[in-house]
Amino acid sequence: MYRRILVTLDGSLLAEQVLPHVRAVLEGLKDVQVYLLSVAQVVDYAAASAMAYPMSMLPSRVVDEEAERRRIETDLRDYLRGIEHQLARESVTVSSEVRFGRPAEEIISFANDMKIELIAMSTHGRSGLARWAYGSVADRVLHAARCPVLLVRAK
Repeated sequence: MYRRILVTLDGSLLAEQVLPHVRAVLEGLKDVQVYLLSVAQVVDYAAASAMAYPMSMLPSRVVDEEAERRRIETDLRDYLRGIEHQLARESVTVSSEVRFGRPAEEIISFANDMKIELIAMSTHGRSGLARWAYGSVADRVLHAARCPVLLVRAK
């Protein structure tokens, strides 16, 4: 049925709650490619520091943004490799990628580029004001995806 499945993970236990459902989808399927994707938001440390501290109290140590980006990417790659080992089995190929940017946009872009047939992800299940205040990556993906989206409401 599905040959190209995208699973979005952010390193949290909440996001991992989609994994049992992905395993269930994989039951009986052959020649499936599973892509694990983690998207880290880009942080402008200079702007964040300027907003967090008055000019007279700016930290003396400047954050090396490139080093921080490499650290985040390394941590996420290591995390995704562990998940790859959990999902890998005969007739299922698992690979992973880390991207930086706005999560919903990067997920949709990756799905379109890779011709994904199913996107699987967890959602916080917020509604009302909380959803408005925090935004919903899952909601944005659901409405913009060109393929089916499996949303698992995390507990």
